[in-house]
Amino acid sequence: MTLFKQMALAISVIIITMLGSVMYINYVSAKKDMIESLYETTVNNISSLSSHLAEAADEEAHVTTVIDAAFDSGYYKLIEFTSDNFSYKQVDNEPVEGVPAWFINNTNIEIETIKEDVSSGWNIIGEVKVAGDTAIVYSALYKMFIKLVYLFIIFVVGALIILSIMLSFILKPLKEIQRQAEAIMKNEFLIQEKEPYTTEFKEVVKGMNAMVKKVEEIFEKGNEAAKRNRELLYNDPITKLFNRRYLMLKLPDLISLENRANGGTIMFAAIRDAQILNQALGRKDADEMFFKLAEIFKNSCKEYEDGVIARVNGTEFTIMLPNCEASNSITIANTIHKEYESLLSQNGLNLDSVILDIGMYRYRPNVTISELLTRADNALTQAKMDEISNTYIYEEKDDEDAMGKEEWRAIIEEAISKKQFSLKFWPTMDAKTKETNHKVMTFTIDGGENKRYFYGDFIAPAINLGLVSKIYIVALRDLITKQHGEIKNSICSIRLSNEFIRDPLAFENLSALLREHAKSLNFKLSFEVSDNFSIHNTAMVKGYVELFKQYGFSFGINSFTGESSDFSYLKELNPTFIKADTSFLLDQSKDSMSALQVITDSLGIDIISTFVKTQEELNTLNSMHVYKVQGPITDTIK
Repeated sequence: MTLFKQMALAISVIIITMLGSVMYINYVSAKKDMIESLYETTVNNISSLSSHLAEAADEEAHVTTVIDAAFDSGYYKLIEFTSDNFSYKQVDNEPVEGVPAWFINNTNIEIETIKEDVSSGWNIIGEVKVAGDTAIVYSALYKMFIKLVYLFIIFVVGALIILSIMLSFILKPLKEIQRQAEAIMKNEFLIQEKEPYTTEFKEVVKGMNAMVKKVEEIFEKGNEAAKRNRELLYNDPITKLFNRRYLMLKLPDLISLENRANGGTIMFAAIRDAQILNQALGRKDADEMFFKLAEIFKNSCKEYEDGVIARVNGTEFTIMLPNCEASNSITIANTIHKEYESLLSQNGLNLDSVILDIGMYRYRPNVTISELLTRADNALTQAKMDEISNTYIYEEKDDEDAMGKEEWRAIIEEAISKKQFSLKFWPTMDAKTKETNHKVMTFTIDGGENKRYFYGDFIAPAINLGLVSKIYIVALRDLITKQHGEIKNSICSIRLSNEFIRDPLAFENLSALLREHAKSLNFKLSFEVSDNFSIHNTAMVKGYVELFKQYGFSFGINSFTGESSDFSYLKELNPTFIKADTSFLLDQSKDSMSALQVITDSLGIDIISTFVKTQEELNTLNSMHVYKVQGPITDTIK
């Protein structure tokens, strides 16, 4: 029960008790006064009645006439005359008009019967008994009772309305305190700028603001430390580009299933006779020229937000552009050459003295890192041999044995229409507690013998055909509407592809699906989005995060490689977890890992290591306080 309701209830009980008590006292007092008044009136009237009876005592008819006349006045319930010769009695046993029986039974008015002798001269000729008419009291009390009830209701309702208004006004700051507390529980940094006027509330707000600011300061310090360590570990100090170390960590993700639908282009760029730059310009100006060359690379490739540009050594650069066609890469190379020539001219050098060679390899899906680097290096060698353009592109031809676009279309569309997707679940374990943290869903096409395809087989052509969203909706509907014993009473996590999130219809379809079935689930849902996509499309991802929050679903980031120069996007998206490849986590220095954990701890984010294979890797991760893992090692955790 809320504080407002508790206070309202307590004060309401007090008000009702006080009003009820006052009105009860008034009622009892009025009842007593009416009974006493009736008694006194009866006492006063009996003497007059006695004298009238004394005058008529000789004749019975006269006595009855006197008694009847007095009784008809309505002031008596009983008049009884008794003498030696005869007796006469009038009693009113009729129900009281206008007064309900329940009121009479509960009021129970008792009036004392008054007796007096009837005398004629010095002789007593009889006795008269009189009782006042209680109907008068009952009627008057009932009218008073009704008025008191109406007044009680009016006063109570009025008091409760005023109480509600006053409590709402007094406790208004409490709602802001509650909102701030809920934000803290969600690891959100919410500061109350306006302090309440109530002293106790003001102190609470000050304390909570101080706590939020302290946590936010911890995050900011961790963020700054992480950025510094990232620069030391993964950035070239002169060009501010990524270095070879980062490139080798990032390559697996760049050619992963989600990024290799169309393959892409890798470019090796190298400067010949670079020592001339130092001789002609001096070390400082030569470094400045390398910085400007890095800017040329960035500007020429800015449309490829998923790309990575790295300085792998003093004179060589690698530009990795997923989904970049051969024609586009040639255009980029020409732009780079043109801008490079202009840069040389600005520094008083000519193109013949310091040559820039660019070798390009247009790779297809399923390429390995070894093949990627070897063929790109061969392309660079060919570029150095071309004395005219200093550019060469090696474009890999499609595999003749690979299925064509229309063949894949037929397979995927049949799987969608016939719902031929088979769901699989892989655990994420906590090595410390030996418990399953959540299970990750993947799916395959299972159309019968010779028609079984793994996710990695069909996702690339599905992306090219624009069928990813339809595939995911069918798989998600299967997950949500059917019983899957493996995930009952647990958490199931689904990795959403970048293409799915980009599709506006996918958001509408997912919203409709959740709206229809989310409340009937016997498990909890979690959704994952890639780190690179989250960095460059934070607003879009946040729309999905808000959708998940409506149903109490969690959200996580996968393929985390610390690419961002500012981790504030984690604060904005507030994921429950981040998943990073084991090789990335193990590559971190002690300081960089500490900074990352400060960030995640301040936001309540779990770090999950993926593709953990060996016990040695697990032991090293545990020593770094990373206990949640995913990969083959989970089969050994019991």
